[in-house]
Amino acid sequence: MLSKQDITRKILEGLPEDDRPSYEDACHAWWMNFRDGGGMRLTPTGYLAISTFDIESFTFDVPPGLPAKPGQLLTLDRKLDCPYFIKLSKQPQLVVFGSQQATMLALYGDLEKFLNYLKRL
Repeated sequence: MLSKQDITRKILEGLPEDDRPSYEDACHAWWMNFRDGGGMRLTPTGYLAISTFDIESFTFDVPPGLPAKPGQLLTLDRKLDCPYFIKLSKQPQLVVFGSQQATMLALYGDLEKFLNYLKRL
């Protein structure tokens, strides 16, 4: 899997030069935790940027309480090794940009069980 720095560079290369932000601006705008070693969670701007390219994504419904549970968010941040986005609404969704992780989440069929699996890694 590519690092977020590599993903950011590839997306920037695909943008027209007149619409292309600097690498630093893109990192700050597209990633929730832009530091090296930080998680792969995308901001709404990052989600739009990565969605403009033909990158396979998988969408899962998640419990409405997910965005309010810091422990679960930390597990996703520390253990999920592909870009992901949490769509906030009455029925939140988790959008995963990695087929292996999406397959595991689909096999577990439950976000809580999937997060327990990730904690063991």
